[in-house]
Amino acid sequence: MIFDPKTFKQHFPLFEQPENRRLVYLDNAATTQKPRPVIDAIRDFYLCSNANTHRSSHRLARRATEMVERVRSQSAAFLHAASAREIVFCRGATEALNLLANSLCSELRAGDEIVISSVEHHANIVPWQMMAQRFQLKLRYVPHTAGIPQFDRLGEVLGERTRIVSLSGGSNALGLRPDLEAIARQLRGRNLHWIVDGAQLAAHERVDVQKVGCDFFVCSAHKFYGPSGIGLLYGRESLLEAMPPWQGGGEMIAEVDLYNSRFAGLPHKFEAGTSSLAAIAGLGAALDFLAVQDRAAMAAHEQQLLQWLHRELAAMPGLQLISQPQHNLGIVAFAPATGSAADLMHWLDERDIAVRVGHHCAQPLIRAAGVAATVRASLAAYNTWENVQLFVEALREYLVETATETENLAAAPLQAGDWSGDDLSALQLERLAAQRNWQDRYRELMRWSKSISGKPGIRQPEYLVRGCESDAWLVHREQGGRHLFALDSDSRVVKGLGALLLSQIDGCSGEEIRALDLPRLFADLGLEKHLSRSRSNGFHALLRQALAFVSG
Repeated sequence: MIFDPKTFKQHFPLFEQPENRRLVYLDNAATTQKPRPVIDAIRDFYLCSNANTHRSSHRLARRATEMVERVRSQSAAFLHAASAREIVFCRGATEALNLLANSLCSELRAGDEIVISSVEHHANIVPWQMMAQRFQLKLRYVPHTAGIPQFDRLGEVLGERTRIVSLSGGSNALGLRPDLEAIARQLRGRNLHWIVDGAQLAAHERVDVQKVGCDFFVCSAHKFYGPSGIGLLYGRESLLEAMPPWQGGGEMIAEVDLYNSRFAGLPHKFEAGTSSLAAIAGLGAALDFLAVQDRAAMAAHEQQLLQWLHRELAAMPGLQLISQPQHNLGIVAFAPATGSAADLMHWLDERDIAVRVGHHCAQPLIRAAGVAATVRASLAAYNTWENVQLFVEALREYLVETATETENLAAAPLQAGDWSGDDLSALQLERLAAQRNWQDRYRELMRWSKSISGKPGIRQPEYLVRGCESDAWLVHREQGGRHLFALDSDSRVVKGLGALLLSQIDGCSGEEIRALDLPRLFADLGLEKHLSRSRSNGFHALLRQALAFVSG
């Protein structure tokens, strides 16, 4: 069967909204869009079946209970679990990993070992760190090169005290898909529990936990076209039976007296409190939706886009490609050779292209790669060839513009300790305020950024402004009762905001600066409303530092 992404995309109402018809959505590793059946199922639950489960025999409660247990059976089939008793509903993969960390580690002895890898999401690092500190356990990492785990060397860190191995089934930062079958062979016959974080894997491949051979598997519905707030924990029934519950409360008990309690059977002893019932209904609809799709054709389409994107980006000299196309679930990760990754994200956003920038909750991996942040474009089956072509064209335009700016900045380098302010006299606040819409105002602010020249001499730790999303340096001196400033940053947005700030205060007296209501100006220009919170915080961080200089 030939897969048609345009036909598939018609199942997703978000793309039908007028403001989203041109949207190129490449942030699927963060969350996928939802098909109409999922949205309808959530709505229908609240309209027709809203009641709590298991606690009452009235008609609505029976209907809600039947729905939950039906979706549990669907989930078991989705993961090829042996029984619905092996499926625990959680809020997502993060909660499932915390449940496992708390329940499993409480049974370990001081000095026992947990093996994870440098490619893990923070959700598969931090809970194990917390348990290691609490129970005096030892964390060990799979050997790696520049942050990329060498899973064929897993045996080098396995020992007699290894009790838990918890590894990603697919990296959310790089898309790297380990050979789980090969890992299973290295773990076979050892006295340990093997956990697979399948948050990314379940979105792109059919999962068969029997074939993988893991003891536990976790995933989040919102990664595979389902609702947020619900995820799955699979565990072998005998292991779940032996594990103590993590949270206490309603639903997870059989009987409570004043000093002791008896817990419910599987899987309910791990489901304290009221579950997200509407989200479970939406999960059931997502599983039904996926069951009638050609998953192999969807994956083949995603891989075609992925391979082409890697070839195109590898040929762009202004980009540092971090990800590799081999064994990749659908992620392209890169960093601009010059300038700020965050600036590139804003450039793409202005062209209605949604990507993600940052460390992607994988800081050890990103640091090992030698960059501060990456741009991540992540694919889903509704992404079309037109989507990825528009993305590549926008990247080329950005690189051409930033290459010109870099040449201009390199023409007049400054020596350490030698700085002078920029001439901002040509900047007209009235012109910025007169722009008719936010897009035009943003472009004007980017033009203002060109007024801030490169100043290598001020890029010292003592001049770094804390609180900016991208690195920014601000220096100051007082001369003849007037306060003079100079700014530098790798980010065009920060330079533009800095130019706005300095155009109002550079060369002014302390009294004149203190009389200004600069936060009000920032808000009146619409910057507070349209810039991200981190960008707004960056402006306020620069303002605080400038006022601190003036106050002396």
